[in-house]
Amino acid sequence: MEDLIKLKKRLISDGQLSSDDVAQLRIAMFEGGMSMEKGEFLFSLKDTFNRNRVSDDFKALFVDAISSLLLEDEESPGEIDDSEAKWLRAKIQNKKGIDDFYRALLKNLKERSINYPTILNYKSNFTRQFEKCLYFSRYLTLLAVFGSLLSAIALFIKGSIIVIDALSEFVSNIGSPHYENMLEMFVSSVDVFLFAMVLIIFGVGIYELFITKIDPVLQKVDGRPSWMQISNVDDLKSSLGKVILMVLIVTFFKHSIKVEYGNVNDLLKLGLGIVLIASALFITTKSHHK
Repeated sequence: MEDLIKLKKRLISDGQLSSDDVAQLRIAMFEGGMSMEKGEFLFSLKDTFNRNRVSDDFKALFVDAISSLLLEDEESPGEIDDSEAKWLRAKIQNKKGIDDFYRALLKNLKERSINYPTILNYKSNFTRQFEKCLYFSRYLTLLAVFGSLLSAIALFIKGSIIVIDALSEFVSNIGSPHYENMLEMFVSSVDVFLFAMVLIIFGVGIYELFITKIDPVLQKVDGRPSWMQISNVDDLKSSLGKVILMVLIVTFFKHSIKVEYGNVNDLLKLGLGIVLIASALFITTKSHHK
């Protein structure tokens, strides 16, 4: 290792790497075979010199020497094992970019090696920056999260106002036998609350799917509500579908109490609606158990 340090000092003494220097360096590198120390030395030497003051022969030496280090070792001849692939990827990743040296090296390794680890499929800087922007675009879903939560708050307030109005009417007409209007108001509040729940489930589900898992939920796995067990879009659709079905049932009930049943056909239509609702609940229950 001391010889390599002395060699590096001598090579950088004049601030440039000529063809003669590269020829001497090639002898020093391949004499006795390549080693990991020599590989580290070449990477260090490459980063030391200004690119304009380095002979073109150094790129060929760099590619040949590192390829020999990775492909001509005794442990995995002709192959790039996991540790070698991680070492090379770390060297490239450390520079946050890929230059002509690395491109030539990776191309040579891809042509010569029996295998070519996927970790070495290094993307261009533009591609990586674009993918980073694409990944962070998921935060746009926060607009849907905040929008749904604010809408849910508004609906909860609206539902509470309806309940207060219904209670006020109850107090005002406590002795009256007519309760249809009060019942309609209470049912309407349930309808509003249910739709507010749909918005909360949607907001929480979108946040967990696109942003991150919610810590308080993860800390209490046993107490995790079933509606918050959302791991994919299908789970979100299932949770929303169940609550939306309840909204539709309440809406049906709200309209059914306002209908005047004057003949048998009206009663048949009501019965048919009840059968369809029962069927929907039965199918939903079966699907939940499966």
